[in-house]
Amino acid sequence: MTATVPAGTLPGGTDLDRRISELAAPEDQLEHIHVAAAPDGSTRLALFLGQADGARTEEAAARLLARALPPAAGASVDWAPATSLLSAMERLGLGPHDKELPSQEADTQ
Repeated sequence: MTATVPAGTLPGGTDLDRRISELAAPEDQLEHIHVAAAPDGSTRLALFLGQADGARTEEAAARLLARALPPAAGASVDWAPATSLLSAMERLGLGPHDKELPSQEADTQ
């Protein structure tokens, strides 16, 4: 899922990716978050969730972001439907050279 959070919605200094990670519940199946500042001051983010179908992914993403943002901010978030990794990266302004994501392998060390 991708979302755009308008400028001024987040409290100053809020580290949105860290906050989302901390608030994620096991049922959210959060795999990866990417947050990028947009030129207009808004924040763009992509949430990669391990849900099996699009409807559950959208519900989980909306729930997770609602927990991370101030209560009044949810109505101003612009959502885009679940999409492929490459499409989400393009929306975030990332190129093919930026494809390095965390390993999906369990950390056994």
